[in-house]
Amino acid sequence: MILLLLSLACATSDTAPQDEPAGALTQRGLYRVELAFTPEPPPLSRLFEVQATVRDARGGAPVTDAVVAIDAQMPDHGHGMSTQPVNEPPPGCAEAPCTHPDGVYRTTGMKFHMPGRWTVSVDVQGPAGSDRAVIPYEMAP
Repeated sequence: MILLLLSLACATSDTAPQDEPAGALTQRGLYRVELAFTPEPPPLSRLFEVQATVRDARGGAPVTDAVVAIDAQMPDHGHGMSTQPVNEPPPGCAEAPCTHPDGVYRTTGMKFHMPGRWTVSVDVQGPAGSDRAVIPYEMAP
């Protein structure tokens, strides 16, 4: 069983049931980030992808022109993933900068290679400035 817990220091916490995307406000409150995993839940020691939907925190409009990087770490163990995630351009975009329709950013090559507490970090460099969301994810054995 995988439990999804969301919390950010100095920010409002949200809790998302497994059938809804995980969501969090970025640390400086500039953006709202929602995560969806494919497959859901992510399989242990297998590759999966993450789609991050980035919205303006004030009005909720999709942020279509940001640079978004997604990664994961095990803070209790002091290491990251055993793979290197790849931030994919949207379909039809051959050269940066690319516009991401609906504010959806896709990262492949993710792998939780061991059970335990992971954090998924989403770094956003967008029109409102740079900010980061850190979303805990508990991977059960």
